[in-house]
Parts: sequence; C-alpha cells; structure tokens
Amino acid sequence: MNYEDRIKGYEREAEDNFSNYVSGGVADEWTNFNGVEELDPNDKTLTVKVVNASTSAAATATIFGSVYDLTDANLSSNITITVSESSHLKVKTELLLNPFRIVGLKYVVTTVAQLSNVLSLFEEKSTGGLIKRLWQPLNFRSAQNEITTQIDAPSFELLVTANTYIQLSLAASETVTFTFSLGERADLKNVLRGRSVRTVAREAAPTGLPQIDMKTMEARKRF
Repeated sequence: MNYEDRIKGYEREAEDNFSNYVSGGVADEWTNFNGVEELDPNDKTLTVKVVNASTSAAATATIFGSVYDLTDANLSSNITITVSESSHLKVKTELLLNPFRIVGLKYVVTTVAQLSNVLSLFEEKSTGGLIKRLWQPLNFRSAQNEITTQIDAPSFELLVTANTYIQLSLAASETVTFTFSLGERADLKNVLRGRSVRTVAREAAPTGLPQIDMKTMEARKRF
C-alpha cells in the first residue's frame, strides 16, 4: 500500500469513528481539507449556566435563539443564563453572522431528576416553518464517571444558527451547566482576508472518560 492510499484509509477511519473529532472530517494539516483553518484550541468551548431562582415553580429556559429572543427579554424573571467565556447576549449577537456546530456536550445538573427533562432543539424559519427535535439526556447516563448528576455526550451534534435554539424545563431551585464543544465555526471576516470562512477543531474537548479520550488521542497519533 502506498503512502497516499494509507492517508486515505486513515481519513475514512477517522470520519467513520470520530465524527466528533472534527466536524465531518480531519484537519487540513493531515489531509487536503479544502484550505480550511484550524479553530483556535482555546476558542472551542461554551460553558452555559442556567439558573431557576424560583423555590416553588418550574420554568422554561431558552438557550441561543438570536432571532427568537436576542436580548433574553422573553425569559421568565426567575431564569438567568450566563456564558462563562463571554455572555449570552454576545454569543447570540455573533450568531447573527457566524454560525457554529456543536460536536460534544457535558451536562451537569443539581438534582438527578432534572436529567429526565428532555431538551427541545428548534430550527425556526423566517417563512414560518419550525423543525423540532427532542434529545433525552438519560440516554447518556454512564457508570464510568461515577457522578449521577453529570452526563457526557460526545456524539451530541447541533448546527447553531441565528434561527436555532434549545429549550428545557428547569425544576424549582435548579441550576444546570452545559459545556458545549465546538467542532467548526464560520468566520465571515475571512472573506475580506481572502481566507477560508470555515474553521474546524482538530480534536474534541476531553470528556474525562478514559475510554473515549484515549480513543480520540490514538486517532490523532496516526497522523
């Protein structure tokens, strides 16, 4: 087998087994990836904390949704959403121009019962069309992390645009934290630089689960 055939084989294996490694393929340093740029390693996570301050009533929170509610004005008065790396408003404002793809999720809750509340994933069109999908956190419970209030879902994937939002119900006095791993992001200012608009991550953020993280590390070593 010649060198080119070996590289193609590695590429197919990475795409089949590590779809959360980079979104849809491997980075261009290893293969010809149409000139895309690498996503800054320090710019590939979003840590979103959602708090329900009510001690007696559940409330619905909406994450992202630039077009749906740019300033969080429609949020319940008991719900607070913060983004550790910046702010919810800044993330939603950037989404008006620069969409991104999530490829991996860590989800931490206060009470185990919160994991029974599904996430509703919405894509709302300007023409009135609405696509809704449900995502069940309990499907990703694992005994490996020994933490009953945390799940790791490296296969979670969502293309987030200005029309995309996530809704979930929070029980009274509940606090949840999402750590989203970004696999790729659009950077429209690169048009003026004569560079690729698309930037991709070379590897997913670590999950803390040895089997998953070691498998990802071994994949990178092949290149």
